Amino acid sequence: MRVLLNALQAGNKSGTGHYSAQLARWLPGMADDVEMKVLWPKDAPIPDGAPNPDRDFLLQDTRVLFKRLLLDHFGVRRMCDRLEADLVHFPASVGNQLGPDTMIVTIHDLSFMRHAAWFRQDRAMYYQATIGRSAKLARRIIADSHCAASDLKEKLGVPEERIDVIPLGVDEAFRPAPESVQAFVRERYRVPARFFLYVGTVEPRKNLERLIEAWSRIARDCPVDLVIAGRDGWKVGPIHAAAKKSPYAERIHFVGFVDRSDLPALYSAAEAFVWPSLWEGFGLPPLEAMACGVPVLTSNVSSLPEVVGGDALLIDPHDVRAIADGMSRLVNDLPYRDTLITGGLSRAAQFTWQRTAELTLESYRTAMQS
Repeated sequence: MRVLLNALQAGNKSGTGHYSAQLARWLPGMADDVEMKVLWPKDAPIPDGAPNPDRDFLLQDTRVLFKRLLLDHFGVRRMCDRLEADLVHFPASVGNQLGPDTMIVTIHDLSFMRHAAWFRQDRAMYYQATIGRSAKLARRIIADSHCAASDLKEKLGVPEERIDVIPLGVDEAFRPAPESVQAFVRERYRVPARFFLYVGTVEPRKNLERLIEAWSRIARDCPVDLVIAGRDGWKVGPIHAAAKKSPYAERIHFVGFVDRSDLPALYSAAEAFVWPSLWEGFGLPPLEAMACGVPVLTSNVSSLPEVVGGDALLIDPHDVRAIADGMSRLVNDLPYRDTLITGGLSRAAQFTWQRTAELTLESYRTAMQS
């Protein structure tokens, strides 16, 4: 079986970019019955551990967005013909709109259908125009969670038998970091000794306005600052305005994008990880924080209870008081903290990228039989 993996988004700093890169690292050479070729952005470093990058990686110029879109919809099809590929996998929710019957697509979530106002208008319109058609044309669809699969069935009418639920993995680099490394990262990003941590794109869906309000309610009596790590996405004005409005604004730290190599130490240095997102197709950062030995607060909606199990403090993301009370508990209830840390380490260890890749190969084999 010959498979072409379209990993052209691997160079971006999003969750789909990281997922694409992990598949490109693990899939080539994993199985004798699968010959894998990877379309890869030539300005992105090839993943460490890829066994034969000179043979398996086809480097493409993706610096111009329009050129990458042409590759997605025309170049990939021509490359499939040239390579005589049996399957082509699009791992970033949007597949080839020309509809090759060999297509597999991973659709991470349908939050743009639940609440278009969470997104820029042009982005929501693009997703609405492309993801539904991708689902219709794909031979098989991979979903990150049962929650995401349920949305595919409910909102796009995808039959259950065409969906494979394959959870994401936690990179082995995520583990408790030594204090010396934590101190280096604290200094590098200018964060205080004690802080709550959020990691992810700064955007409305992540519920940061309520997080800031909740933290502000406890800040006077809680000597733990709030650190928000991640690049600005869209509609960030109200989020930054909420931070400036807080009576403790000087203790809210926006540190911007954090290099992935620094994330394990930043997680490890945090007092607790807080992630009251309004909707997720999976939600990898809470698992990464757990793997670093940090207690986690997250939402009781969408895929998040499925992902973290009983090893995180789950709250209603619309309830500011519940978020505030949960943050206080993670600081002050030491036995509960220890329980979450122990359980979180065990929970995170169940999610590996190797397992994700193995299940993805099974999806390919099922597609070939259909």
